[in-house]
Amino acid sequence: MKNFNSGRYDPCRKNSELNPMAVKMAIPPRVGMAPSCESRPNLLLKIILSLGVAFAITAMLVPVVVSIVKEKGVVAHENGRTSHTGSIPTMGGDRHICRLPDLGLVFSGSGFRDDFRYVIAGAVFMLMVGMKDDIQGITPWMKLAGQIIAALIIIVPGDIRFTSLQGFLGIEEISYFWSVVISLVTIVGLTNCFNLIDGIDGLASGIGTLVSITLGIWFGLAGQYGLMFICLALVGSLIAFSIYNIWGKENKIFMGDTGSLVLGFILAALVIEFNELNVGVQTSVDLISTPAISIGIMIVPVFDTLRVFILRMWRRKHPFSPDKTHTHHNLINLGASHHKATLSLMFLNGIFIAISFALNSLGATILLTLIMALALLAFYLPIFAFRFKDKDSTRLRTRLARVTSLFIA
Repeated sequence: MKNFNSGRYDPCRKNSELNPMAVKMAIPPRVGMAPSCESRPNLLLKIILSLGVAFAITAMLVPVVVSIVKEKGVVAHENGRTSHTGSIPTMGGDRHICRLPDLGLVFSGSGFRDDFRYVIAGAVFMLMVGMKDDIQGITPWMKLAGQIIAALIIIVPGDIRFTSLQGFLGIEEISYFWSVVISLVTIVGLTNCFNLIDGIDGLASGIGTLVSITLGIWFGLAGQYGLMFICLALVGSLIAFSIYNIWGKENKIFMGDTGSLVLGFILAALVIEFNELNVGVQTSVDLISTPAISIGIMIVPVFDTLRVFILRMWRRKHPFSPDKTHTHHNLINLGASHHKATLSLMFLNGIFIAISFALNSLGATILLTLIMALALLAFYLPIFAFRFKDKDSTRLRTRLARVTSLFIA
């Protein structure tokens, strides 16, 4: 039970220490992992193991996956949307990302709640959707239908959903109907965000690593060790995958829809857990602007996807029509390499993470407005630099491009 007796939640505190009033106020956690008490040496060992085991599993299985997909001809070819050359094996997520919740189960022990097993079921279904798209290709509407089904698996039977907007636009508790709608839009939206930014080496996995580290640290401080271990397992797996994705030669592999869809899906579930664990809780790490902070944590995939969708619809194109209007494409047009563009966008995302947590006291509405305003400025700098075509200002354009690529490009 959560102890609100002193205004601070301590998962290691015994029930006998609670006074009667505290017992009446104690509420068991509804979602995610049950809080548990871990000794520091034992916790540190599990942290190292969760990172190391996930890294080792991925490092060993990627070469196997590469050989299989090469044999089956499941490769990404050059086209008008991609930024790579040659044919590269895809399906980089089918052997490791979908098994990360199981690692969280192993290391969390009794701290793992039954409802999070629905995330495993949803991730497996999303895995099949991604594999189908990587192998044979499916229409955007078929892919969307699969994403909705996977999302409903964790929302309805799993009951992992938003129950409050924490004061955003003055709204606190929401009805079940709107809870399902908002949760569905969030899961499907974030899943597609990671799917769409997977356009250059290391970008989706790099942003996924940043998000996992951020959420993992907060879950650990909040005593939600099961969720923390899942985040750490994600970090270990994504780091190992990135090595092959960025620096691999014979075993170079892309994440593909298989990996990016599952990654976005799992992170979306973790974001809902992150929000719900801050509803009505008084702890040393509770937040009052969690909805805005959640967007700040994922600002690169979220804002870039919104910008591209709006731009495509303004041009009367299908929102999912392939093109090269993403921010990472603009940065490459400025002369940045894949590695530099990836590192710069990760750096930008890291800045927004720091800003979001530092300005938590502003409240969800004001903080989200500020985050979106800053994102609008940051994401359009490389576009303005690319379109600045005054021939008499070549030196200024070059300097602007260098500054842009240093901080956000």
